[in-house]
Amino acid sequence: MRNTDTFRQYIWLVNTIQRAKKISFDRIKRLWIEDDLNDSRPLSRTTFFRLRISIDDMFGIRIGCDNQHLYYISNPEMLRDNSTQNWMLQTLTVGNILADSLSIKDKLVLEEIPSGTEYLQTIINAIKNNCTLQMTHQGFEASIAKTTIIEPYCLKVFRQRWYLLGKDRHKHNDFRIFALDRIIELSATNEPFETDPFFNAEDFFKYHFGVFIGEKEKPTRIVLRAYGKMIPLIRSLPKHQSQKEITTRETYSDFEYYLAPSFDFRQEILKEGHELEVIEPKSLRKTIHDELMKTIEMYK
Repeated sequence: MRNTDTFRQYIWLVNTIQRAKKISFDRIKRLWIEDDLNDSRPLSRTTFFRLRISIDDMFGIRIGCDNQHLYYISNPEMLRDNSTQNWMLQTLTVGNILADSLSIKDKLVLEEIPSGTEYLQTIINAIKNNCTLQMTHQGFEASIAKTTIIEPYCLKVFRQRWYLLGKDRHKHNDFRIFALDRIIELSATNEPFETDPFFNAEDFFKYHFGVFIGEKEKPTRIVLRAYGKMIPLIRSLPKHQSQKEITTRETYSDFEYYLAPSFDFRQEILKEGHELEVIEPKSLRKTIHDELMKTIEMYK
């Protein structure tokens, strides 16, 4: 069997059990035969056991069995929305669907993703081995490219772009963020560095929206008022993990956040136009007002 077929079986089994919450082996076998992926070949208990072990090894997703012999995902936290495992699973799922849809490729309109993925393997290896990277990088606002030594800590995806968070040896070991599609050259140095044993990527970005991590903006309570179609959109796709709906009225709803009102978050507010209003804090409301006035001046 090809590796691609095996991956599809992993994805199919996890998605099938996740959708069902709890499911019997007999039901899994029937669904297995009905699916085009498996060419109507029956699923044996031996194959099922092998798939469970492989899924645990590869994704860290465990398929348990209760007293009624029903199978379920025993560590559902691994599939929460912002987990690496969920992202990997969703990415592979979409990739497999598209691979099976080449016959209608002229009916699929996809979004272009910036380059930079060619550096992923080098960066991931350096993170695994705690080795520094030599990077030549030119940011969007930089007039020239600069070469520096980076201690890589983690990777983040934001709005179709990959970013590397690392400590810059040439900037007093300060944390900096680098867009991978702005890298000109990158190589591993094999020089080890000592990582912070208490560093956690999720905690680092906990109070940030996007990738801007400047020290200027501190986390604060923010209240946004949504109008019209923006209300169900925000409910179905929260803008931040701290989002809470604190007021619900016929014509608007208020959503509370706790994060740093950085550039990325301000841009997120501005792009929603008149359907999203800053209620608190007053300082952020004024900043958004001033930005909108500048925009109006451009069109006079």
